[in-house]
Amino acid sequence: MVRKHGNNAPNTETGKGVREMTRYSGGESVGAGMYWNLKSMNVVGLKTAGVLPGGEEMIYRRLPFAILFLLMITLGGVYILFLPVMIICTTVYMVGVRVFGSLFLQMRKSVSFGWRPSEAYLSGNGKEKKGEETEKKEG
Repeated sequence: MVRKHGNNAPNTETGKGVREMTRYSGGESVGAGMYWNLKSMNVVGLKTAGVLPGGEEMIYRRLPFAILFLLMITLGGVYILFLPVMIICTTVYMVGVRVFGSLFLQMRKSVSFGWRPSEAYLSGNGKEKKGEETEKKEG
């Protein structure tokens, strides 16, 4: 028995108005198309009907061609817009390293803090000891 909810209701007997299921599990037999796993962000392309990889815990969504087509146009446009920006940034960085890299290297070599981690100076700087020794010698 088919329920009818007016003129726009889907008819399961004839298939008119019934949307194709777009959610599939791993191991399920599906038709040709592109299937996207949301958890692992993998896209599986099937040229002919086949079985989706993975177990039942792997959930795939079928990507319609129209969405894929618009997505590829959008990603191509983003690539074309940002490629010149990336070329300019890379060039500025490389020129900066060439010009200022040797300058910074020379500055690092010339600035010395005199820090020697192997010398601890735990007994003081030695001035008090020398003063006591000279008093003993004099007295």
